[in-house]
Amino acid sequence: MLRTLVLMALVAFALADDDYSDVACCSVEDRHEIQSIWQQVWSAEFTGRRVQVAQAVFEDLFKRDPESKSLFTNVNVDDFNSPEFRAHCVRVVNGLDTVIGLLDDPDTLRVQLDHLAEQHKARGNIHKSHFAEISSSFGVVVPQVSSCFNRDAWSRCFSGIATRIAHLLED
Repeated sequence: MLRTLVLMALVAFALADDDYSDVACCSVEDRHEIQSIWQQVWSAEFTGRRVQVAQAVFEDLFKRDPESKSLFTNVNVDDFNSPEFRAHCVRVVNGLDTVIGLLDDPDTLRVQLDHLAEQHKARGNIHKSHFAEISSSFGVVVPQVSSCFNRDAWSRCFSGIATRIAHLLED
């Protein structure tokens, strides 16, 4: 009887935690690897290049998906060096910095990703495909500014992050 109760509790826990499955394939080792890679890219010693890295991600995104540029007209995307667009770039990558920092805290990470999902859903014109595209753009830019980049770990963790943020969006 006790075994049955324990088994039922484990199944219930697994099902309750199913909404976190997007990031679950990002193993503990992957998480540490991603945090290490990100530290190389985003640490305090590199504050001068943060905007450039973020702009490079968006530049790659707009090459992949030129129509996505229309999603950013409210931040003066036509002038990549405008204070509005530069500030937006930093907000996006600071958000990623926060999420990467939370990889070791799944409960808080889930809440943060759901918050970001709600923010993007509220915009009304963002689709899941946009997150697939920006995921690819990060996958192009980050290896250029990080030594010993682990593409597999990055893909497993970042795709889970992007999928979770995009889960409320239409295809």
